[in-house]
Amino acid sequence: MDVHGRERKLAGNNGEFSYSKANDIFLRNPNPPHNSSLSTLKSPDHNKLCKYWMSGHCHRGDKCWYLHSWSRGDGFTMLAKLEGHKKTIRGIALPSGHDKLYSGSSDGTARIWDGHTGKCLHFTNLGDEAGSLITEGAWVFIGMKNAVKALNIHSDLELNLKGPVGQVYAMIVAGDMLFAGHR
Repeated sequence: MDVHGRERKLAGNNGEFSYSKANDIFLRNPNPPHNSSLSTLKSPDHNKLCKYWMSGHCHRGDKCWYLHSWSRGDGFTMLAKLEGHKKTIRGIALPSGHDKLYSGSSDGTARIWDGHTGKCLHFTNLGDEAGSLITEGAWVFIGMKNAVKALNIHSDLELNLKGPVGQVYAMIVAGDMLFAGHR
């Protein structure tokens, strides 16, 4: 059995090996049946996310062969699970020097999160889906259909920048200009 309950066998020079989920060990049968179909036991793919962890149900914990985090770097830990958006998050940003996290979703909302606890502090109904979200200085830019919403995080000033035609999916600020990629 593999780490998630599926049977796995490995042919070795001295017989057949099988994984015992109950005992968390490999067992060797020195006299495997000659007609048995053997498949090669693949080495763990440490670059693949565990689908059971992603759904919150991996019982293997630290013994799982697959990733239980969204990144592989040292020093990264999950502080909190951000829950509240009903559809795909299209952008997330942490402005430099601030402890609030901003997110925009295709569910038509933007949220402000406490960067330490993960608690949603505020949400705004955008009226249409967010296609992207970035920050630059004191500004949060949310790419929308036929517009970019600009929010100043210091003054709470909100502007609607008209110009793009179609859903804005990508943005970047260079110098004093905002570039928006749209459909």
